[in-house]
Amino acid sequence: MTQDAGNRLISAIQKQNEKTIYFCTAKNISPNIAVHEIRKSFKRIRALLHFFDETNETGITFFKIRVKVFGRELSLLRESFVNLQLFEREMLGNKLIAEQNLKKAREQLADKNQGLIQDIFVASRRCEGINQLLADFNLYLGSPDKLPSKMQLFQPVVLAYEKCCTMYSELSAVQPPGEMHELRKKMKRLWYQFDFLRFMHPRFFRLKTDKLNHISEYMGEDHDLHIFREELQTAELGFDSEEIQILENQILHLRELVLVKLNPRLSQFLQEPQEAFENKMRKIFKLE
Repeated sequence: MTQDAGNRLISAIQKQNEKTIYFCTAKNISPNIAVHEIRKSFKRIRALLHFFDETNETGITFFKIRVKVFGRELSLLRESFVNLQLFEREMLGNKLIAEQNLKKAREQLADKNQGLIQDIFVASRRCEGINQLLADFNLYLGSPDKLPSKMQLFQPVVLAYEKCCTMYSELSAVQPPGEMHELRKKMKRLWYQFDFLRFMHPRFFRLKTDKLNHISEYMGEDHDLHIFREELQTAELGFDSEEIQILENQILHLRELVLVKLNPRLSQFLQEPQEAFENKMRKIFKLE
């Protein structure tokens, strides 16, 4: 089982590497779409690399750090594009603010996004660095020092679920966006790891990944609204204090609607006691 799972793991990582290289080199795709797809692949790669945590391979650690760095560099681009999308979808029709002011702010958000795309993604030749990293990574994956054992595949999943449960139990009543974002990152890692492990128990992991997919979408919306609110507070978009308050109230209302959908799903998904989850994983991994 270990050899088969290890080969599947290598193949899954290489698939994400190839997907990333494609979006780095494709000429007929919007840079904003390319950035989004690259970041998604990076997150999945990092989640899968956690299966190597107990092998102590220095090469894996190096690549994990570099992928994280590239992902963070691209996050500003993604956030600027999402801010623009949210503004166009939710704010342009606000009747309490002059249409001219809304259009001017929209132009500023669009200009900021294009400037970041040019500076960080195009002029800096960021994709060349990413492609070189992944080319080296694929060579490394062709002959890793050792594949994770059955126990080393089991432990990261159990640990990821435990972290999610702990972080959820420590959330304050108001559910601060920052804390929700940290929980979201752990939930996404669990989602990607479950998705990889589908071959071990298709019915169980398919059900779990479907639930995590919906949870991740709602948590992503919540985080996007938080980032957008920060943009309104810090950027010079030409709004006066009263207009900013109107827009903030609109954002807070949208967040409330998202949390109404999110909270029951989170509670249901994480209601299984950690010990019961671990025992279930032991049976699936045949460690008993």
